[in-house]
Amino acid sequence: MQLPALGSRCKFGTMKGNRATTWVEGTSADLVADALALGVKASPRMVTSWVEDGMLANPEPRKTSAYGSDPRIFPPEQRELFTRLLEARERSPLGRIPQRSLIRIVLYLWLIDDTIVLTPQARRAWRTHARATGQTTAVRRNQNVRAIVEQLAHPSATLKQRRAAQLVLEEGERTGRIDIDRLTAVLTELYSPWPVQPGIPRIERALPGPFGPVSVQHHIAMWKARQQTIRRLRHEEIDETELDRVRAVYRPMWANYQARRPAMATIDDGKFAAYFAEPDTMEGRAIEAVDAFVGTLAGELGLIEAASHAAETARLRLWPRSAPSFTRL
Repeated sequence: MQLPALGSRCKFGTMKGNRATTWVEGTSADLVADALALGVKASPRMVTSWVEDGMLANPEPRKTSAYGSDPRIFPPEQRELFTRLLEARERSPLGRIPQRSLIRIVLYLWLIDDTIVLTPQARRAWRTHARATGQTTAVRRNQNVRAIVEQLAHPSATLKQRRAAQLVLEEGERTGRIDIDRLTAVLTELYSPWPVQPGIPRIERALPGPFGPVSVQHHIAMWKARQQTIRRLRHEEIDETELDRVRAVYRPMWANYQARRPAMATIDDGKFAAYFAEPDTMEGRAIEAVDAFVGTLAGELGLIEAASHAAETARLRLWPRSAPSFTRL
């Protein structure tokens, strides 16, 4: 088994492995010995924790005698995966790669290959990934939300409008709950900060995008749908059959996108080239692929359609005479 050629700041590229090594099945004790041989502290409890988190598959039962049972074993692919992930983690210039980064590598392998990471393991890995999503410091959360506000804000948006949007976004990120009406109100004011004139329908703008104007309702719908998807993954509400089905949908769509990517980067004389820039690290490719699958999953579960309807309903409830969005530069 050869892991894909990987390359990142953590030098995942060396995960090609030693071609002279023949990997064989091993027990938890064997994996601990492998780690110690690398100079990495390890214990059976660490191996068990990796299994619980989806970093490793469940070991398989084995019985070679009529009495008792032998220690469970990991197949050769899992034993190598354990070693390669440890090697990559220890090579990080940061000291150690956060586990959330390694989880994305495990999920990336599941997305592109059917033999290394199997779906029961991937389901646990998705749960671990979902639990880590959004868990950040208040300082980092504030920075992220500020960046979103500046991206969406019209130049005429006031400090008060920007602050109102930031507070609502921060609350949603912190609690995982989205008040569609409140979010629609503050983001529409941020997006289209012009006062409503009596007797005149409200005018809303849309930002230019590579595939047409992008309304504020689109951003709200995608945010809500992705949060709902992450919540379902966190609570393991999506079974293995569904994960396999959506992966089968995702793979040709993602392959088609990758093939069209260079041409799409030239849309409108390259104005949107940044949208289609390819990551130059393994970690970047894993992040991109995992995020894309979450979006596909949200669509296949019908969450994007439902969130879009809810966002549009909220808009009409707040401004029943609002005019259709249009692009305003």
